[in-house]
Amino acid sequence: MPALPLNSAAPGRRTTLAVHGRLVLLLAALVALPAAAAELRQPLPDVHALVGVRVVTAPGEVLESATVVVRDGVIESVGDVEPPADAAVIEFERGEDQPPLTVYPGLIDPYLVVETDDEGDQDESVPEGRHALIRPDATVDAWPGDTVVTRRQAGFTTALLAPGEGLLRGRSLVANLGEGGLNVNRLRAEVAQHAHLHERGPSGAYPQSLMGSVALFRQTLLDARWQQRAQQAWQADPAQARPEWLPGLDALAPVLDGERPLVFETRDVHDTLRILELVDDDIDLVLVGHGAEYQRLDQFPRRVPHILTMDLPSAPDVEDETDRDVSLEELRHWRRAPENAQRLIEAGVPVLFTAHGLGNPADLFGHLATAIERGLDADRALAGLTTGPAEWLGIGDRAGRVAPGFMANFVLVEGELFAEKPTISEVWIDGARFELAKLEPPAIDPAGTWALTLGLPGMGDVDAELVLSGEPTSLSGTLSAMGNDTPLSEIRVSGKQLQIRIDASRYGGSGTIAIDMDIEGDRGRGTGSGPFGEFTVRGQRTSDPDEEDAHQ
Repeated sequence: MPALPLNSAAPGRRTTLAVHGRLVLLLAALVALPAAAAELRQPLPDVHALVGVRVVTAPGEVLESATVVVRDGVIESVGDVEPPADAAVIEFERGEDQPPLTVYPGLIDPYLVVETDDEGDQDESVPEGRHALIRPDATVDAWPGDTVVTRRQAGFTTALLAPGEGLLRGRSLVANLGEGGLNVNRLRAEVAQHAHLHERGPSGAYPQSLMGSVALFRQTLLDARWQQRAQQAWQADPAQARPEWLPGLDALAPVLDGERPLVFETRDVHDTLRILELVDDDIDLVLVGHGAEYQRLDQFPRRVPHILTMDLPSAPDVEDETDRDVSLEELRHWRRAPENAQRLIEAGVPVLFTAHGLGNPADLFGHLATAIERGLDADRALAGLTTGPAEWLGIGDRAGRVAPGFMANFVLVEGELFAEKPTISEVWIDGARFELAKLEPPAIDPAGTWALTLGLPGMGDVDAELVLSGEPTSLSGTLSAMGNDTPLSEIRVSGKQLQIRIDASRYGGSGTIAIDMDIEGDRGRGTGSGPFGEFTVRGQRTSDPDEEDAHQ
């Protein structure tokens, strides 16, 4: 688009004004950044060279010291290469006692559910003559900004965005998790159809039972098959009566023909067996697993791919009297759940991994580390987050590896990725660098009980109580607010700042609630953010752990 002329200024003057304008915009953008931002994006220049880094180019393929050259969002070269003359050279100084800095391929989440905020609007958009739970032609139109940031901070650069409402929920898409929304990040549309049997009709309408949901699903597939065949027959012989058209069911034709996967979310073993019997063999079925498939694996009628959640059960606290009455079944699951992924793989079931169902997506790595200790191959675990989902999602020629010609999507990790709390220092997406906040050594001990005042948008001040225990480097705790006692997903102390993360689903939202509070003595002040917007935080420590123990 040609520039608009400035007739009142000379050419030199126009150049000065243009440069000045760009500087003003840049300064304004920098000032707008929050002081406690969790990541800093550094998009310029367009050519980078990461020098002297350890690179896992793909599962099982490692370069101990290499250079990665990125040009215009694409990896130009990897290995023992000289940085180009026009590249911004990035070197990472590491002390002898520091773990190596490793570049991993950008992680891909094959199942990120996008919830719709207003279900009422959804009901109004359902065409006449179609059930409200049957939405196979629906698409993902919303950009889940908070969830994207949380996934990105956990090292995910790409995800399958799946619709989250209905029995037949609609079609998913694949997108990178960079800035700019769907228009900038979309990679592929209409990747899979999604379903969930545990949905019930709105306002008491049919179905209100699992049996009804199964019947509605079965009837919908029969109707879609009838419509497909009736339309084919009419196209071959237009002289016959034109068949009735049922709105939305055309979107199921690729599923019925085995050309588009049907991704079914499961809740338990009974759900898995039910769906395997319900869905015909000629449909490309993929199951979102629940973590207990090992219990009835020998009864699976066929081996279909699984997208596994890794929400491993916690060990029972035998010192707590309320936890001592644990059933034998619960104890067995606690013992065997870490072996679930390996047992599926040994049975010939293709396995991918997802952070779905975890309050904090970064918890996935600790759970996978436990599974690796119990027999899961580490390279296989990495493949389930990189090359595996890339191939399944149809982007294996541009994602899942650190290789020339691939998107510049990768993660920098201090040490190993599969650890209880891996240190992810940077995430690169399409060549854009997101430098995550680096932790400083703790300069405070925030343990104790805190009375908080949360300044929530549209609600005013809300009282809350924060209880923290342990050392500054290994804290645990709960937040009590609005009638909910919620365990904290993540707690970190950086300098004089307390950083906590909470699963927003406990408060009716999706994604993560983040609170960053600067502490001076027994007082704190900071900010928070989550699916409900940004808010202010004020705190006063009312007791420390020693005082609490003295009162018990």
